[in-house]
Amino acid sequence: MANDTTAASSVIAALGRDGKPAPRLTELLNAEASEIGLRKGERTRRRIVWASAVALEQASFAQLSMDRIAEIAAVSRAALYQYVASKEEAVRLVLLALQDLTLGMPSGGAVGRSPLEAIINTNRYYVDYFEKNAVFMERVRELREILPELMAEKQRVNRRWAERVLAHAGQHRPSPLDPVRLKLRIFAMECMVDDILREIFVIRNPDIIAAAADREALIQELSAIWFKALYETD
Repeated sequence: MANDTTAASSVIAALGRDGKPAPRLTELLNAEASEIGLRKGERTRRRIVWASAVALEQASFAQLSMDRIAEIAAVSRAALYQYVASKEEAVRLVLLALQDLTLGMPSGGAVGRSPLEAIINTNRYYVDYFEKNAVFMERVRELREILPELMAEKQRVNRRWAERVLAHAGQHRPSPLDPVRLKLRIFAMECMVDDILREIFVIRNPDIIAAAADREALIQELSAIWFKALYETD
């Protein structure tokens, strides 16, 4: 097989930069609240979820208040409490919407694509998605003790993605690998990508930011590591 870096570069050139951009959670929730034909109660409920997302993006959970959510949603405090009983419930709705969005993310494994093409396409989308929604991803970490169900939900999403990748790798590896070992590698790759992107977009680690200054080079390197770990023969 050709050198991973060379192969990745040629695939990026073939795919170009016309991939669908990833959504920002607040924009998606706003669009859902603005749909034509919604009943008043459903429109208000969706607007409150959107307002909760905007407020959570602007401030930490500790600083978040029901008054601020009501202000952004343009509803009275009394009306707000008809839909959410507490800021914990409001935040839970927002972050569960984030998990649904993550789970629905396209995998890039379209018919006719090689495994490496699928990985690069998925990583290109995911880097964009992570950058746009990094605040919310970090909120899940911050709230894992206050709202432990959010961490359980994140683990469910990661598990579902691991199952998808396991099936794809099982079909495309040149030689089989014990499923237990392969699944462990998949979880390791998921953690690696998330931690690298967290260092860039949340922690703002200057060393990693400098190393990843070229977005396409970052995608290429992450994809090459992923491909080598999961698809190449040991």
